Amino acid sequence: MSSAKILLIESDRTTVPSHGSALLKKGFALMVENAARKAIERAKSTMPDVVVLDAISLRTSGVRLARTLHAKLDGCPIVLITRSEIDEPSQAGASIVLTPPFTPRKLLNAVQRLLPGDENSWQQVGPIKLNLMQRKVACAGREARVTPKQARLLDVFLHHPGQLLTRKFLLKAVWDTDYTGDTRTLDVHISWLRQTIEAAPDHPRYLKTIRGMGYRLDVPETGRKA
Repeated sequence: MSSAKILLIESDRTTVPSHGSALLKKGFALMVENAARKAIERAKSTMPDVVVLDAISLRTSGVRLARTLHAKLDGCPIVLITRSEIDEPSQAGASIVLTPPFTPRKLLNAVQRLLPGDENSWQQVGPIKLNLMQRKVACAGREARVTPKQARLLDVFLHHPGQLLTRKFLLKAVWDTDYTGDTRTLDVHISWLRQTIEAAPDHPRYLKTIRGMGYRLDVPETGRKA
């Protein structure tokens, strides 16, 4: 049985066959939404591992909604079910595109391909542990799932413990941009990470701000464990 969280977006019309039964039989923790706005809100609050967007049941190509979901959910993997011809899934905001006819097994295989990897793939620096594939962070007896960007940001810090990392360096490493005119996105992600790893986020023990320069991860041990 799998505990992976799957958000299924489909029509609630009773005449439309649902893909939910196949996902439930596989053992996924399934959430279902029928409206785009509610689906986005649900996804933001629950951070699913994969989104399955049944655009056919919604009588749309799904491209616009998939792009919106991709942008608002920080790159969460999306399986788009559509009748539209799409040459490159990423251009439609999707990771995988399925067009009918296809079997439930093909859908399950597509979802499985997008799930994070080995649950035991943890790296640790001092008291902070990160499973990058599962996007899970553990510290001081607490464990939480974070967004892909937060996981990538923490991964960068764990590879450079005790080192000052400039805003420019972090923006390039995580967001692949050299633009430093607006660092609010970085600062917000730092704040979110502190909520996860710090006992007192307003008075951080580990993730320190070096005023006018950047940030530094201070931990009692700098040895990395894999």
